[in-house]
Amino acid sequence: MPGVWLRAVVAAALLLTWLVPGVRLSVSPQERALAAASTELMCLSSRAAAVPAVWRVDGGTASGFTAVRATLFDAAAPMQRAFDKQWQTDATRVGFVVFAALLLLACARRFAGVAALLVIAAATLYWWAYDPHADAYRLLLVTQSLPLWWHAVSQWSWALQAERLVAPLTLWIALLGACWLLWRAESTRPRRTAQASTARFPTLITTRGRS
Repeated sequence: MPGVWLRAVVAAALLLTWLVPGVRLSVSPQERALAAASTELMCLSSRAAAVPAVWRVDGGTASGFTAVRATLFDAAAPMQRAFDKQWQTDATRVGFVVFAALLLLACARRFAGVAALLVIAAATLYWWAYDPHADAYRLLLVTQSLPLWWHAVSQWSWALQAERLVAPLTLWIALLGACWLLWRAESTRPRRTAQASTARFPTLITTRGRS
């Protein structure tokens, strides 16, 4: 029973670590490209100055909106392929994480080591792909005041809190818990092998004695 609870905690920690990348999959590649293009258009003063000129010449809000929309789609078109690949990569990673968590929860004791290895791989993948920052805990060291620290952290968005407050903690919980499960699975395997060999040894003796 304690092993079941530990596997549940490790699986929950792994899923919480990958919460923000999983939620970001709800944003389509086209929406990501449009958001990046709008940011680029606002940063470029030349294109930002060209949009009001078209608006004044046309004299109507509908045609002006069409011109702005056409310019936005033109700027987003070169980014579409890159965001498509990024979305597919994120979907593959999140699918692998969900598979590892489900396998850890549903696997038998015989495959506990394989499931623990997959969890370690998923946690290491998050570390390599997203480079988690523990800014929330560094801020606590800087402020040295829990109320002031919480007032600052509470101003962050939920995604920033999940990335910089929750993910660093749950990442270590998943890694350490999976390492413990792997060690436990590997430590019990030689005992079973030894028991099986000792059980076969009297059978071999009796077989040779009869022959």
